[in-house]
Amino acid sequence: MRKGFDISAWQEDYNGNPYFNLERMEQAKAEGNEFVIIKLGEAYNVDEYFEEHMTAALEAGLEVGVYYFSHAYTEATAVQEAEWVINTLNAYGYTDWHLQAGIWYDYEEHTQLRAYINAGALTSQDMTNCMSRFVNRLWQAGFNNVGIYSGYSLLWDETYAYSQMQSVPVWCAQYGSTECDYPDVKIWQYSDSGYVAGAEVDVNYMY
Repeated sequence: MRKGFDISAWQEDYNGNPYFNLERMEQAKAEGNEFVIIKLGEAYNVDEYFEEHMTAALEAGLEVGVYYFSHAYTEATAVQEAEWVINTLNAYGYTDWHLQAGIWYDYEEHTQLRAYINAGALTSQDMTNCMSRFVNRLWQAGFNNVGIYSGYSLLWDETYAYSQMQSVPVWCAQYGSTECDYPDVKIWQYSDSGYVAGAEVDVNYMY
């Protein structure tokens, strides 16, 4: 079991710069963190601090992963998001070799997603299909270390990820528990209020 954390443009200093510069990435590693997962983007836009975070993390010697926050409610949109991720990673020159901590499709609870579910416009199979299409497109493009991030309740109770996508790694958020209930989880995000290098962040264990 290895310690790590995940970050995005929300982590900035008082001057509006990335909080996790090289010095703080090195501090995070000194505190026992072995990996960091960095937000790549959302809504077809690169996260504001993606480039700085990636550069600092790799230079500090942390194992690095990335995540993309999904707004896909159809398979076609999931494929479009996958294409954007592929093109963006290729543009920056990042490969599986750089992304040892994985490429993660962040398919989590948010207002619009819940509205579609409640209206019956988005079924468990629809969501599972979106996840599957994204992962398969990344695999086709030559990225092998690809998985799904979500909260335990949505992932376990409202999709068929475990029964239909058993070969796909899962990064599961579940707080207030002594262990993650999702079977064979790859990464467990056990708190959204941990501290790394003096900043409050999401904290994780990788198995």
